[in-house]
Amino acid sequence: MCRAQAKRLPRNRDNTSILSENAYTLELLRGSYRQCIELMRMSREAYVRLCTHFRHKLWLHDSRYVSVEEKMAMFLTIIGHNERYVVIKRRFQHSSQTIHKYFHKVLAAMMTFARKMIVTSTFDPNPDSLGAHKSLRRIFKEAVGAIDRTLVHAIFSASQQTVYRGRGKGKCHQHVLGICDFNMIFTFVYAGWEVVAHDSRVLTEVMAESSNNFPFPPPNKYYLCDAAYTNTRGFMAPYRNVRYWLRDFRRGRAMTKEEKFNHAHAKLRNVIECAYGVLKARFPILDKMAPYPFNVQRNEVIACFAVNNFIRKEKINDELFAQYEEPQIVMEQGQEEEVKFATTGSHWGAEDIQFMSNMREEIVVQLIGNI
Repeated sequence: MCRAQAKRLPRNRDNTSILSENAYTLELLRGSYRQCIELMRMSREAYVRLCTHFRHKLWLHDSRYVSVEEKMAMFLTIIGHNERYVVIKRRFQHSSQTIHKYFHKVLAAMMTFARKMIVTSTFDPNPDSLGAHKSLRRIFKEAVGAIDRTLVHAIFSASQQTVYRGRGKGKCHQHVLGICDFNMIFTFVYAGWEVVAHDSRVLTEVMAESSNNFPFPPPNKYYLCDAAYTNTRGFMAPYRNVRYWLRDFRRGRAMTKEEKFNHAHAKLRNVIECAYGVLKARFPILDKMAPYPFNVQRNEVIACFAVNNFIRKEKINDELFAQYEEPQIVMEQGQEEEVKFATTGSHWGAEDIQFMSNMREEIVVQLIGNI
């Protein structure tokens, strides 16, 4: 058989479901409401708005055989369930090459989307705006959000695993630094650090690189942070060697002025733990990553943050946000680390540390006066 004849041989098609081409996506749009939530980890309204947004911004286009809605559905199913291409191939009745092509097209568009969705706050929060603990926010009136890290599962080659290997079962993770406001909207995200790096070192390194555009708060404003960070200008930490985590106060109410401050601080800072809780509940791939190249893994993480922000900013009714914003929800990632802030290349001096110590003492006075 000559080469020309071989080229004309038909491909052996093994996608034979009756829900061919765009039919499965149409079922998502017209079928059971729960199906959309369970498959793509968001409501139908959120899914439709997201697709409309990408189409309006010209970040995605309908191709001859695959619509924007179908491209987005394939992408969201992958990151929402850590599915492999072969599973998506059967569900959407496209070849593995087509799935691969549009997954990466949507991921590239998501990076542009993320630059619009993850943006710095106004640094002028309204204590009466959405969010819990409004009375405490009036006392911590200069707080503009909370900062903390979270760990995201990552896959590495054997030669890279040492610096990314966490405790416990020895799984690998990437260290993600995030800032969120009191409405659980992330205003800054930096992903990709090795897990052995201490929180304070990651913060210092991220701020030192101007291209990261770290949103350093104005002189009298600050982020709430845990004791893994220094209590210094721009970052208000709790008192060290004093009860802090909310679960610690279940054994008895706060007694000393330091404990009263730590309890109030922990209540407000809990917003970022709840925000991470929503994110990981929506996108299980963050707890069990697929073996993509690391730059793809990192971009998937950013895409998850961006989609989560979109749902919150659009004020769409969402089951996960409704669950995690309840006042009784307590989310705590780990125990307080008694490790001092790295002094090498420190961004602050003694004056900055004293400034925040004085501000913390002023808040203690207000808290005691309100009891």
